[in-house]
Amino acid sequence: MRIAQKAGDLFSSETLSRIDQKEGHANFVTNIDREVEEYLQEALLSLVPGSQMIGEEKENGALTDAPTWIVDPVDGTTNLIHDYRCSAVSIALCENRRPVTGLIWQPYMKEMFYAEAGKGATLNGKPIHVSEHPFDKALVAFGTSPYHAELAEKTMRIALAFLHSCADIRRSGSAALDLAYLACGRHDAYFELTLKPWDYAAGSLIVQEAGGIFCQPASGDLRYDRSAAILAASAAVAGEAVSLFKKYAG
Repeated sequence: MRIAQKAGDLFSSETLSRIDQKEGHANFVTNIDREVEEYLQEALLSLVPGSQMIGEEKENGALTDAPTWIVDPVDGTTNLIHDYRCSAVSIALCENRRPVTGLIWQPYMKEMFYAEAGKGATLNGKPIHVSEHPFDKALVAFGTSPYHAELAEKTMRIALAFLHSCADIRRSGSAALDLAYLACGRHDAYFELTLKPWDYAAGSLIVQEAGGIFCQPASGDLRYDRSAAILAASAAVAGEAVSLFKKYAG
């Protein structure tokens, strides 16, 4: 937690000095992304000697059974560039290719979402749980996979289907925070058609430890070594959310 908080101290418009374009539409990396990841790599590998790290801004090896950190130094880089104040540090520690600890730190709101496998999830040290709203009262968040223009129409088709069935929809620009907010009951379901493991590894554990479901509907099995479509939901709406997603995502 202290490491994540120190990393979040760099999330400031005063420290933003460079913005580069990566492969894909509107896919940016800043000096802050790189500085935070460099700091996290040094600090986390020291925290668990012999561990490995997979991060968004580095060359990565394959995920193995060894203790491995999966890290997004700045989830919500476009938000950061615009000082939108909806970005987060996302850190998961995996053992045997599954998250055993997940942490998401929102430095602007000073909110620390945390979970350990089998021990529940917390927000700033207090237990959290997914909501119990019925599907017609649900608030559904989604991501637009902006780096993949070919997915735009399908994404909007699914979002429209949810909008016609639930209370309303939301788009934040940070998958990690969408999963964290689902875990604490601020909304009830979340989907995106492609995400990298560093986008969802920590959030997936936090959601499940808060009583929600997290799945990769296209494959059925849950893996953390590939990009995947993901859907997360409270237990109250999971059945309807999964059914609607599969109907319109095909």
